[in-house]
Amino acid sequence: MINSENTYLIDFVIGEQAEQNPTILRIFMSEEFTQIDFGYVAPWQYVRGGWIRIAPYTFIQVKGDDKRYKLLKAKNIPLAPEQFDFESTEDWRVFTLYFEPLPIIDCTFDIIEEINPNSNDFNYTGISLLTSEKQKINTFLYPRWSFFQRASDISKSG
Repeated sequence: MINSENTYLIDFVIGEQAEQNPTILRIFMSEEFTQIDFGYVAPWQYVRGGWIRIAPYTFIQVKGDDKRYKLLKAKNIPLAPEQFDFESTEDWRVFTLYFEPLPIIDCTFDIIEEINPNSNDFNYTGISLLTSEKQKINTFLYPRWSFFQRASDISKSG
């Protein structure tokens, strides 16, 4: 369980990419990791809804800084080359990416799956974090929230 004093639900603005699939649902930040939850709807253009996966070298990067914050764990989405195949265009999936911790300050960052992306890659640019609007999460009241894990558990569970 995460220390409730150090885990925050962060308000964010995506801008032009707000309609992108997958959609960013929420962002949690702590001194241990940055957690980004996504929702994905199987696209209609594929008979069985297509597939989904994430590159293991995906990273986040704060605008104006060269540091890359590595992906620590992907939950409910396979790491490439593995993939999850949808069964129909009615399917959807919620998944979580855990990254090394960003500083808990107002900033704008990008999520980069591929430096030179194609239409299958999940790249997001210009995500603005509004940490002044952060909400402290009390995991003591909600101990069963499975999306909270210690950074040491994240790196061990692959």
